[in-house]
Amino acid sequence: MAINFKDDAFVEHIELQGGELTKLKGIPTSKNVTGIEVRLSKAFIKDNKTIKFGPFPGFAQLYLIAIVVNDKGEVLQNLDIKGFPKVGDHEDLPVDKTIYYWKQNFPQEQSPSQIHVLTSIIKSKQKLRDTGKVMSDVKNDAEFSGMVSTLKQVIKNANAVAQVSDVLFSAAALIGKFLGKLDDKPLLTWVQSYTDINGDFDNLGKITTGKSNKNATLDLAIIIRDTSREVEMANMQNMVIEELEIDRNGEIN
Repeated sequence: MAINFKDDAFVEHIELQGGELTKLKGIPTSKNVTGIEVRLSKAFIKDNKTIKFGPFPGFAQLYLIAIVVNDKGEVLQNLDIKGFPKVGDHEDLPVDKTIYYWKQNFPQEQSPSQIHVLTSIIKSKQKLRDTGKVMSDVKNDAEFSGMVSTLKQVIKNANAVAQVSDVLFSAAALIGKFLGKLDDKPLLTWVQSYTDINGDFDNLGKITTGKSNKNATLDLAIIIRDTSREVEMANMQNMVIEELEIDRNGEIN
């Protein structure tokens, strides 16, 4: 029986645009950010669904899957599978890492407008497999190649978030087949979509979101950089400081 990633999964959509309260007066919005990074910043196991009894400590063998796709360049930006042996309850997995990175290389280069991330923590019922070989087998699989081709088509539509999520669930299920005997349901599965519907990335800096259930917690952080807008904001803040100094002292110290 194939593992079901879709049941009880979190599917979230964030539009990367700021409200009026996030904008400084006089600072124009940007239609082209200069850098984007997505980090998997936390994976915490609350309950590994392994009973402790007698001399057995209740450890579990876990896999963490991360799939990232976007509408800029190669649609499949990241496919990562990590194995974690002997994981107990109330334990953090060592996963703080970048899973997506984009940097503007020339002024006219357009930033991605869609980034979709699937993360899932799964319990293995057998000894962990060589995840490097599993990734190679998955990427060489004809069915997986077909899914990537489908993603290239559906991701062109900014309103196709649900379709992208469905393909990602199918891809995760295919990966599960290569991983061997797994629990019927993951400890936690989360599809996070970041989109730029209006063409503006108004929220600069770091935005962290998380999902949690009775078994596990996952956190993702997205960092938005826009060099020109950051310089303008810094200049504006310096102007405000100078005006305050003038009001208080009659001159700038």
